[in-house]
Amino acid sequence: MKTDDLRNKFLKFFEKKSHTIWPSDSLVPQNDPTLLFTGAGMNQFKDMFLGKGNLNFKKAATCQKCLRTGDIDNVGKTASHHTFFEMLGNFSFGDYFKKETIEWAWEFLVQELKIPEERLSVSIYKDDVESYEIWEKYIGISKAKIYRYGEKDNFWPANAPLLGPNGPCGPCSEIFFDQGAKIGCGRKECEPACDCDRFVEIWNLVFTQYDRKEGGNLEPLPHKNVDTGMGLERMSRVMQGVQTNFDIDIFTPLIKCIEEITKSKYNGRIENAVLMRRIADHTKACVFCISDGVLPSNEGRGYVERRLLRRAIRDGAQLGVKDSFLYKLVPIVSDVMQEYYPDIKQRRENIARIIKNEEEKFHETLEQGTRILEELMGVLQKNKQKILPGKEAFKLYDTYGFPLDMTEAILNEKEFAVDKDGFEEELKKQRLQAKTSSQMTGEVFDTGPLSKIKDISKGSRFLGYDQCACEAMVIAIIKNDQLIDTATAGNEVTVLLDQTPFYGESGGQIGDTGVLESNGNHVQITNTKKNNDFILHIGKVIKGELKKGSTVSAKIDIQRRNCIRKNHSATHILHYALRRVIGQHAEQAGSLVTPDRLRFDFHHFSSLTKDELTRIEDLVNEKILENLPVGAKELTIQQARNAGALALFGEKYGELVRMVSTGDFSKELCGGTHVGNSGEIGLFRIASESSVAAGIRRIEAMTGMSALNKDREKESIIKEICEVMNTTEDKLITKTQEVLNELKNLHKEINRVKQKELSGKINSFIENAKEVSGVKIITRKLEDATVDDLRKTIDMLMKSSENMAIVLGTAQNNRVTIVAALSPNLVKRGLHAGNISKEVAKVVGGGGGGRPDMAQAGGQWIEKLDEALNFAIELLSKKILQLGS
Repeated sequence: MKTDDLRNKFLKFFEKKSHTIWPSDSLVPQNDPTLLFTGAGMNQFKDMFLGKGNLNFKKAATCQKCLRTGDIDNVGKTASHHTFFEMLGNFSFGDYFKKETIEWAWEFLVQELKIPEERLSVSIYKDDVESYEIWEKYIGISKAKIYRYGEKDNFWPANAPLLGPNGPCGPCSEIFFDQGAKIGCGRKECEPACDCDRFVEIWNLVFTQYDRKEGGNLEPLPHKNVDTGMGLERMSRVMQGVQTNFDIDIFTPLIKCIEEITKSKYNGRIENAVLMRRIADHTKACVFCISDGVLPSNEGRGYVERRLLRRAIRDGAQLGVKDSFLYKLVPIVSDVMQEYYPDIKQRRENIARIIKNEEEKFHETLEQGTRILEELMGVLQKNKQKILPGKEAFKLYDTYGFPLDMTEAILNEKEFAVDKDGFEEELKKQRLQAKTSSQMTGEVFDTGPLSKIKDISKGSRFLGYDQCACEAMVIAIIKNDQLIDTATAGNEVTVLLDQTPFYGESGGQIGDTGVLESNGNHVQITNTKKNNDFILHIGKVIKGELKKGSTVSAKIDIQRRNCIRKNHSATHILHYALRRVIGQHAEQAGSLVTPDRLRFDFHHFSSLTKDELTRIEDLVNEKILENLPVGAKELTIQQARNAGALALFGEKYGELVRMVSTGDFSKELCGGTHVGNSGEIGLFRIASESSVAAGIRRIEAMTGMSALNKDREKESIIKEICEVMNTTEDKLITKTQEVLNELKNLHKEINRVKQKELSGKINSFIENAKEVSGVKIITRKLEDATVDDLRKTIDMLMKSSENMAIVLGTAQNNRVTIVAALSPNLVKRGLHAGNISKEVAKVVGGGGGGRPDMAQAGGQWIEKLDEALNFAIELLSKKILQLGS
């Protein structure tokens, strides 16, 4: 059975069981602090599990994209481990429980997939009598095939009763497929707990029936829930009768392509197979990360992605690949995954560009790392040491992507070694720091005031698409992270209302500001945030008091909102214009919509030309002048996609989405506020275009009065320049060129006079030079000289003698500049200009260095320049005398 068929069969099976099929949106990280993602597994249904959600169903089934790096070192080495995988699951929120879950799981496996019953066995939590009886009495599994395990293996989260974390938890029952006695350890007593790989865990049925409290107390949940997980790749492996997950239909095309690129055989050496599996896995993971809007970077999720790519690049290098190659795998990933993930195919060219760019950057980084390692070996040799400190090896690993084995191999070639214990110590520190700084807490679900509010409210009703003011009831008041009943004048608070016209910051649009008023009471709202279905009004009580349960008049700053609406609608038109002018790959990668300007990030690999920017700006203004209608309607995600709506990188979409249309040329999924007609935007002007990351460009622009005021500012500046230059606007460029030419000629004349003056001093410098052991020492201060003047003077002096040591200094703009130079034969004898300039610069409160023959330094104490030059004479004399001895 094909993987796509298995996925579809699972979802259709549960659809027939009256489950809502929940769409797979952004990647869900497994509960793994190395990822720096917010949330844990089951993140999309966490409120439903606590009975606080407001989804209109109690049963759901999903195929969820997941990313996990906690056991990354096992990827490729075992039959089952992945960083990216898909998890099939069915969920119940206070509806059905153990009996139906177990019955349906067995029905799907035995009747739908036709798996022989004798190949299946199950495990339960040792104290879960109910599950045991269901398996034995209702399903008919023999006692010999029902295994009882402890809380480490059959409780979710593992060891929760004893170790936590607090929150929903419960026993689980796992279903295993027996690959047969020929696989694994071969012992007669082999069972699912054995790690020999004979028994493949294919389905985990989690029964979240408890709420763990402090001290390990397990309180029954008011609604008992079900959360199951079936690894799609593992189940495909069983259905396709192959030995590893990497032998299934969605991996074999990737492995074959890697074989062709590396000219190596997958079924040859086991070491090659491990590398190829890892390349396939990591590349696939990165393709889905990029599709979700996560770009390679040095922090958070982007750093996890960068590390995955670099591991794959290094694996390729071990297989003999020297050039970029991972990007060639992107079309293969898109082809095998397109049925369920069509967005990958649509974006594959852009994803390939991003990966190729990252590969090229890493190859440069590797070269730099190799040079640094060579320098470190030079230091070891000089100090007569043989062991590279673990801290240095870790720095190469962490900063330059150098794996420890590569460092070891290079060191071994030169008969050096590395301090592995020191390296491991640094690695532990990093992991601890990552865990500490992770956005995830030890709690599985929300805690704090918002968790308590969810007990009494399903969220705030947003009225801001149609209204700028409304009457609302105060649901809750938060002060200093605590719920309070009354806030008085001077209190800074977060207010939750049952309904509101205030837009909470999301989708790139900044939050509204305004006021909450009632009977002489006044609360100034300075920002509005959003947390799932709750809109948080952040502000300060200016007058009177605010009470929980009271009614207030909520009013937004209308003028500010109107400016925001114009800028937000302009981003949609700009998106359309970019794709028209530079190509369909120019998809949105981020945005910020404020009252005074808009910022739009998009995928592109070079700066835009002046002509491209003009065409984009013209196209946006043309659409504005057409005064086209801007409208929004709510659709299912599939209906919106069928209508041609753009689903943006990294955005999460639910079952229903809001599609915003501008005329008939722009359709985007968007929850923001917009104008009624494009003509309301007024004027659109691009303020700047720049790079923000590899493959990401940024346009900043203004609309309406902001754009007009900016143009007026420029006009005023031009007028002022014309007055200063004593010319008119139409002749300004010509006049400016004339002045620049005149300045250029004056600089030439000044330099000519200065060089003549310096040439006249050369003989005087040489005649007054101090001579030590046949070497002429010249130290001089040159007034009003540039660095270039100092260097030219040194060049002229060097022509007069074969043995010369020179230190020249000057002071300009409250900074001292010192240049030191030595004749070639002095360098050969061991003197170093870089070291000399550094020592002299200390006198003027600075530092520097450079080449052995010439070096530059600087300092801040201009009053000590003469003292520094005197010190230079003493220093050079001493060093030259030491050469003679």
